[in-house]
Amino acid sequence: MIHPSRDFLDRFGDAEHCLKLLDRSRRELLRLAESLSDAQFYTRRKPEQWSPAEEMEHIALVEESGGKVIRMLRKVARGQMELPPAGPSGQTRPDGRLVAPPAVQPKGGLSRQEVLDRLRAVRERLLLEVAESKEGIAQPPTFCHPFFGELTALGWLQTLVYNEQHHLRQIKDRLHG
Repeated sequence: MIHPSRDFLDRFGDAEHCLKLLDRSRRELLRLAESLSDAQFYTRRKPEQWSPAEEMEHIALVEESGGKVIRMLRKVARGQMELPPAGPSGQTRPDGRLVAPPAVQPKGGLSRQEVLDRLRAVRERLLLEVAESKEGIAQPPTFCHPFFGELTALGWLQTLVYNEQHHLRQIKDRLHG
């Protein structure tokens, strides 16, 4: 799937709605992870595609990164730190699909329990960051997302909803396709 425009992210709504969507998709993702055989969980259907385990590791890495940006934006808004320079722009494949930046590419080799524990831990931290940000989450400052441009903390939260839903759909499609 070709990535959506930044305006597309608005469909995920405010922080409260994003958290509801993230709760729903995470429960579905965890149920799926626990229902798969080891072969289904760890096998790549094609060499260039991630296994469900790698997709889930990627989701955790992206969520951890997004939570750190939300915390950073809160600190910048409170005058506790300066905004660092943005990272490089994201890459796309010739077919328009996004290439995960190196920091959020799965390394593999995690046990199912390690993947599940990481998903749970990063979600707990994200919920704390969003709660700490309160209503300021939708206000400037902004930080440049590699694919969506300048986003507030709410925009970053919306990208996490998009990422988890997108990869959950990919896992299901690959398992049933």
